[in-house]
Amino acid sequence: MNNRELLDKMDGLLRQADFAENRITAILTENQDLHARNKRLELNLRTQKKELDALKEAFKTLQLQRALSGHPDARHQAKLKINQFIREIDQCLAQLQE
Repeated sequence: MNNRELLDKMDGLLRQADFAENRITAILTENQDLHARNKRLELNLRTQKKELDALKEAFKTLQLQRALSGHPDARHQAKLKINQFIREIDQCLAQLQE
């Protein structure tokens, strides 16, 4: 191989190395962006779960309020549900005392 062929070969290798380096840089940048996006999405998910839990609690409270202030049958059902909750709490307390 003469010098010209060697220089051409070297030039080709340098271009390939530059291309690979640019590609790696682009991939690393994309990876960082995806990590940042993932963290934002995880935070958003946690926030939405908290909001959902709060809404579920508010809904339960609203259902209980409606039941207590509504029709006598609904009031009776609410009292039964409250008694059931009290029994469950008593069972939990009994288990804790064991």
